[in-house]
Amino acid sequence: MAGPIPPYALFVLADGVDADYLSDALTRAYKGNYEAAWEQYVVTGSYDDAPKKLENAYPEGTKPPVDANFQSPFIGKTPEECTSWLENAPEDVALNRESFFFIDQFSKEDDTIQICRAEDDPKTGRLEVEYYPVPTEDATLEMATALGVKFDENMQRYQRNRIRDGRPDRSKGVPYSRI
Repeated sequence: MAGPIPPYALFVLADGVDADYLSDALTRAYKGNYEAAWEQYVVTGSYDDAPKKLENAYPEGTKPPVDANFQSPFIGKTPEECTSWLENAPEDVALNRESFFFIDQFSKEDDTIQICRAEDDPKTGRLEVEYYPVPTEDATLEMATALGVKFDENMQRYQRNRIRDGRPDRSKGVPYSRI
C-alpha cells in the first residue's frame, strides 16, 4: 500500500448531515475504491465501538446503512479536536492516528469529503493539521495514495485550481504560491 494504513476515522463536523447522507457517502467512497474494503469509520465519540486491531488483517470501517439515530458528537468541533480524539484512543483501536476524513459545512453543497493529515512540524515541533477536499467518490482512493509529498502536491493542485477558477479555497495547509 502506498499511503496511510486504514481504517480512517470519518468525523462529522457539520450540522444537517443525516444517516442517509452518510450511508450514501460511504457507499460512493467504497465504490470509488474499486469496492476493495470499507475503510472509513464514522466516529460516534466512543472508543468502544471503534474498529479494533486484528492480527494479519485490517479491520473494516462502517458499513451502510448508518444508524438512523446517529448524531455526531463532533458537530461544531475543529479538525484539531478530531486529532486529539484520535491521539487519546486506546492502543487496541485500529484507526489511523495521522490521517482521517471529515465532513464540514461545505461537504454536502460541494459533494466533497476533506482529507486530513496531522503530523509534527519538524521546524517547530508543534502538531500541524492540514486538509483539502476531494470528491466524495474519490475520497478513499485519494487517501490511499496521499503519503508525504503526494499529499502536498495534491493539496497544492487543489489550491492552484481554486485560484485559477476564482473559487473559495476550502483547504488548510501551506498555501500554493507561484514561483
